[in-house]
Amino acid sequence: MASHVEASLECPACLEIFKDPVMLPCTHSICKGCLQEWRKEKGGHSCPVCRTEVNSMDLPMNLSLRNVCEAFSQASIELKDICSTHKEKLKLFCLEHQELVCLVCKDSEIHVNHKFRPIDEVAKGNKEKLQKALLDTKKRLKDYTEVRDNCNKYSDYITFQRKKVKRKIKKDFEKLRHFLLVEEQVRLSAVSKEVRNKTRLIKEKIKALSTDMATLSDMIRTAEEQLMSDDLSLMKNFQTLMTRMQKPSDKPKRLPRGSLLNEAKHVGNLKFTAWEKMKEIVAYSPVILDPTSASVKLSLSEDLTSVSAGEKQQRPQSPVKLEDAVCGSALTSGMNIWDVEC
Repeated sequence: MASHVEASLECPACLEIFKDPVMLPCTHSICKGCLQEWRKEKGGHSCPVCRTEVNSMDLPMNLSLRNVCEAFSQASIELKDICSTHKEKLKLFCLEHQELVCLVCKDSEIHVNHKFRPIDEVAKGNKEKLQKALLDTKKRLKDYTEVRDNCNKYSDYITFQRKKVKRKIKKDFEKLRHFLLVEEQVRLSAVSKEVRNKTRLIKEKIKALSTDMATLSDMIRTAEEQLMSDDLSLMKNFQTLMTRMQKPSDKPKRLPRGSLLNEAKHVGNLKFTAWEKMKEIVAYSPVILDPTSASVKLSLSEDLTSVSAGEKQQRPQSPVKLEDAVCGSALTSGMNIWDVEC
């Protein structure tokens, strides 16, 4: 019977007990909220049940239906405090079955030799247990909140670290690139200088050879002309011509060794020698400080090789929890000795 009554009090839209029912001209009733949702979704003014058009926007409240629904809801709440078997009010708590019972249940066969306590007495003890459990739960929630907040700080700090590390990497490699660029220009300049010097010497050699060749060519032409001339002319110029042609001259010398570009000097072990020279601008530290272990009171250098006390740093709490200290990682084995300035 109760289920039938409950079914008759259900809103056809949400299938729950009516809440603020309004009456439509077609005599159907529906929750006010359900009708607003229907109109918002469908964009019309029809009845959700029979689809009859509703011209009026101001619909009357179905007061009688609302009162019945409220009374039914109140009765349902009160029924929860009644024993479903004996229809008596629940007043005791069975310690063996851990359930609420009425006075009739206490004397029933199912509860023979069971121990009972008044509901208020058991409720007091349960409240104390619940209060203790609540405090423990709140403490666990606080722990979870602290860990979550710390995770958020770590996430934000990782973003900061990414920017900081990328900036440092770019800065250091920019220095290396600048060094290599300067070294490249120096070596290219040395090549160009050697090319100019040796090219100049070869041109001077060619110029001197060209002058001597012109002189010899002139003597050859003159001799050939005299051979073709008459005897009188030959006899007049013979002695002079022979003196010029028999004048001793040095044999032309070939270019000496080393006249070509010294490739071995410029490209031999090029990368190694550049690396050797590069070591003059870089520094090596056997111990690198770990910023994640540093106290917030300490400030680390950009290259993580030195530490100083200064303004409080904005970094998450270190899990190592060192007080005024920082951990360092040794990059080499064996014994390392260094000076500490206090």
